Amino acid sequence: MAYDVENLGRDDNTFWEKVTCTRWGAYVTGIEKEAILKAHDLSETPAAALEIGAEGGRWSALLTGLGWRMTCTDINEKALAICKKRIPSANCILVRPDGTTLPCESESVRLLLCIEVPPVVQADWFVREACRVLQNDGLIVGVFLNRLSLRGFYVHTRRFFSGAFDDYKLFYPAWRRKLLCNGYTMLYEEGYCWFPFGRASNSIFAPFFVRIEKLLGLRRLTHISPWIVFIARKTGAGRSGR
Repeated sequence: MAYDVENLGRDDNTFWEKVTCTRWGAYVTGIEKEAILKAHDLSETPAAALEIGAEGGRWSALLTGLGWRMTCTDINEKALAICKKRIPSANCILVRPDGTTLPCESESVRLLLCIEVPPVVQADWFVREACRVLQNDGLIVGVFLNRLSLRGFYVHTRRFFSGAFDDYKLFYPAWRRKLLCNGYTMLYEEGYCWFPFGRASNSIFAPFFVRIEKLLGLRRLTHISPWIVFIARKTGAGRSGR
């Protein structure tokens, strides 16, 4: 069943798929889709791929259409059922929120997606587990929410005092160094979400500020960007995820 992330509107769309249809959501989706397609191009031949936090399967369906064999994980059973319905060939696995391993054999995955799943990307175990499941020359495509940004500082401070979950827990430059020290090469980085629109915003001003972001070259300032989408390649040399 074909599935187009830019043509949503069915009754079974998940919450985040509906967010994709907003003006800000379309902007975020476009940047993330570009990175995923870049990773596909960097991989010589589609093979096994893992998507963490697959939800309804919008990215997994895109990759399935390009020839990838998908394993999809999520903590939401209902969303994962939608994913399985849309992508019958996918291996859909319900995981626990407190899990610390990835449900794949060692060196079995050529492409790993972790798009907008900050509790996983920033978890202590993620780099180690990604290194374990990826083949040499395998790729991670991920999104990092950066505390070393004005947006990150504001949200981190507000959530610290409220006791809410902190999406902006870590500084991107330090986390990036950890990734590189554990056997990865960074191939692509782009910063985004510089302006204070909510993730589901449909503000008529969003396209204007997106243009400002591009004109000012803010997307190149990845170390201080609020969000960073990245592609990293496992090179096989490092300290095994410590």
